[in-house]
Amino acid sequence: LLGSVTVLLDRPFSIGDWIVVGDVEGTVEDVGFRSTRIRTFYNSLITLPNGLLTNTKIDNMGERRYRRMKTMLNLTYDTSPEKIDAFCEGVRALIRLHPYMRKDYYEVYFNAYNSASLDILIYVFWATPDWNMELRERHRFLLDILRLSKQLGVEFAYPTQTLYLKQNPDEVEAVAELFKPSMTEAESFAVGQKEAEAIFDVTLGKGVIPGPVKFP
Repeated sequence: LLGSVTVLLDRPFSIGDWIVVGDVEGTVEDVGFRSTRIRTFYNSLITLPNGLLTNTKIDNMGERRYRRMKTMLNLTYDTSPEKIDAFCEGVRALIRLHPYMRKDYYEVYFNAYNSASLDILIYVFWATPDWNMELRERHRFLLDILRLSKQLGVEFAYPTQTLYLKQNPDEVEAVAELFKPSMTEAESFAVGQKEAEAIFDVTLGKGVIPGPVKFP
């Protein structure tokens, strides 16, 4: 009885919240006087006594203010230091321009020498209310990074022993015009930021917040 009263008064979760209780994970479907029902992602229904919930750690994923994304981008070893600087700053510019990303805390840096690649760490947080919107904005962000890499002539590494490169001479010349020998870090940053802003204007539109996802 005390456990039921505690759950009802403290309200550690609400109907519709995504919670993790021990080895149970799912969406709260009903909060009763004696028990709480959770719909798992396997679509099964689990009933937990409220008395058990008072003595168990409850991780309420639905109350997250931000959703973390951590990934590594693997660049080829022939990527110049100037291009790495421009690429990293371009990704930072995309983060600053994106309407659904946390602006006060993000990391984009050349992080490691891998056996077959130069690794760029991207550590960001999404300010999205649900998983559907997070996936949509992640999709847009990753596509913008791909567009940025093509604009800067940055190539991603593949886990192969032999790498064949075929480039259009016109594309090589266009990229070469962006970079000059012995560029300073600030100059490389400026190139990356300029290309990122151009990409953002074309894809999302500066200052325009995309509408909600609609399903038929």
